[in-house]
Amino acid sequence: MMKNAGIVVLLIGFSMAGCGKSPPEDNTGTGGTDNSFVPVTNIIDVNTSVLVGTVSLGGKVVPSDATNKTIKWTVLPLDDDDEDEDYIEDATISGTNLTTTSEGYVDVRATIINGKAVGVNYTKDFTIYVDPFVPVSYIVYDGPSSEEVGDIYLDATVYPDDASYTDIIWSIRNAGTTKASIVDDVLTTRAPGTVRVTATIKNGKADGVNYTQDFSITIVEELEDEDED
Repeated sequence: MMKNAGIVVLLIGFSMAGCGKSPPEDNTGTGGTDNSFVPVTNIIDVNTSVLVGTVSLGGKVVPSDATNKTIKWTVLPLDDDDEDEDYIEDATISGTNLTTTSEGYVDVRATIINGKAVGVNYTKDFTIYVDPFVPVSYIVYDGPSSEEVGDIYLDATVYPDDASYTDIIWSIRNAGTTKASIVDDVLTTRAPGTVRVTATIKNGKADGVNYTQDFSITIVEELEDEDED
């Protein structure tokens, strides 16, 4: 009889040991026992100086391996007690894009859900300064209107000089018989004729509307040097 009792006690011991197993690790990064959650510590590279229109606010989460990195942007209303004619009260945000219709400034908030910890959001406020958009009026080509076959540096001046965008991208509109090509700001021709090039300034007219202007350059045969006597 005592022998059977010993077997029962042994089985109970195994059962209790099984009940004492540690729970499986939580590898979801949401507060499990393996401490895999990486909190957000900062948001950088936000575009705090922009032009009137629709622009991306940008933003980069630090550290790069943070568990949650999706930024939700919102416009902060001006306090009831504050009056500031420069504050852009009709500014709106869609996704990461801020839209304004006038110059001034606006306060925005970046929120990352569960950014600090599970159930604790990360937030950071930014002041965005909005400058007026100045469109391109015209471009003056400063290079030669006639040149020998070979390389020509394409140089031009954008007016007005305070235009919001002034970077020119050159392209060939019509190479004619010149067999022309462009790399960066250098036009290369391989035969005489007339080549028509286009200067393009992205967003030069308005947000999403490029400014373009064409110029013609006459290409002549390379002149041979006269032998000196």
